[in-house]
Amino acid sequence: MGMRALAIGLSSVLAATGCALPSDLDEDTGEVESALTQEEYRDLAEHWAPRIYQDTDSSYCKGDYLTRFNFDGDYVGKNNWENLDPLPTVPAYVYYAVSETLTHHFISYEFFHPRDWHELIGEERHENDIEGVVLAIKKDGGYGALVAMESQAHSHFYQYGYAAGITTGSDDINGTITLHGGSHPRIFIEAKGHGVYNCDARCDSAPGGDGVVYHAGATADSPASGSGNWSSAYSYRLIAMDADGSIDGDQGLWHRRNDICDTCTFASWGRIRGDANGLGADNTNSASTPWGWDDGDDGQSFAGDSICDPAKLFDIHLNGTPFDAGFSHVYVNHIYRTHTVEVLGARSDANRDTLGGKSDIYVRVTAPGAPDGTDEVVNSSAWKRNEATVGTWYSFAYGASNAEGQDFGDTVRTHSFCRRGSPSISVSVYDSDSDSDDPMGTLAVSNTVDHSAGIDLGDGAVKFRMTKH
Repeated sequence: MGMRALAIGLSSVLAATGCALPSDLDEDTGEVESALTQEEYRDLAEHWAPRIYQDTDSSYCKGDYLTRFNFDGDYVGKNNWENLDPLPTVPAYVYYAVSETLTHHFISYEFFHPRDWHELIGEERHENDIEGVVLAIKKDGGYGALVAMESQAHSHFYQYGYAAGITTGSDDINGTITLHGGSHPRIFIEAKGHGVYNCDARCDSAPGGDGVVYHAGATADSPASGSGNWSSAYSYRLIAMDADGSIDGDQGLWHRRNDICDTCTFASWGRIRGDANGLGADNTNSASTPWGWDDGDDGQSFAGDSICDPAKLFDIHLNGTPFDAGFSHVYVNHIYRTHTVEVLGARSDANRDTLGGKSDIYVRVTAPGAPDGTDEVVNSSAWKRNEATVGTWYSFAYGASNAEGQDFGDTVRTHSFCRRGSPSISVSVYDSDSDSDDPMGTLAVSNTVDHSAGIDLGDGAVKFRMTKH
């Protein structure tokens, strides 16, 4: 299927963000050809689908084969470990999700294994395992141009460049992407632990001399053997993360995100249900989905950004011309998020520093229920105004004023995130002090609100919008 663009009304959004008008803007209707159909998103995902070098361990190579969560005929999380044993092999599937901003597509691919395993070390075994990659694709009216890739391995993100001009942001650049067939990033997946990385020398010579190659296709092949130095290639089928099963019976994990109970897919929000399987209580419910992934030392990127706000993930981790003013954070289609907060400004109404000095104000937004990492989604690293004059409104933008984090190089005020249901999200103004930060007022919200005109919190005030999707 070709890449046919659909028109959606975005002229007001473009004007509000100051983004350059795209070349496909309809001057008569004020609409921009942008968002694609779900069929076209699948076509896009197939075009860029990675070529996977899956290492296998000869002691239990079946434990390293890619497959779908319901490989055993159900969506119960805590029986996958034991249900793998009776099967001679499993068919190959990969999950995917696509979101779209004014300027880019973001495609994530998630790789499921029924076991994270080790033949000797019990601490390195747990039921269910899912890790993956996400691509940033610059839109050009067709399939686009690859910009960069992030991979996830053992609660850490790795960054790989492709477009010219990319520099280090809050995280290091770990290498350069190589493509198979002009559009398929070559990636390596470890045996046993299944961490995902850009291809390196291991893709030239398989560790231990065994491993299988997977490529996207129309069929879900089942490997006959894990032996051979990348000599056997198999096709995998894609499953959309939001698939409801109406097409081919397979449901995506995002579609099942609220299926939470003892005999369900999930044990809690973003965390897959899994038994200890004789491995100890610490190995229970150990696998997280992308809306739970978090790298604890990567700056202003929080739990779930790889699927909930991939534009922010890339813009935080990487810098350079591909992520300057032409890199939009305005989504035109994004079903894999639950909330978006847009902070417009803040005001001090009291001098709270020692001896009556002016307050150093910042905005904190806390959304309870993050599967991993902190519940914060905005803090002083995003924006801070030192020595704020009482009664004066100050405009908010990520990295502006006296922020402790990095500047995006453009006016960015929004952050999308993923939480279950309608949690009580707190929006607060704080005075930053060297010993402890003092609260200057808090407002709790749980649904869509518009306080863009400003709302008084007590000793501080804030302008913001919260959207529940």
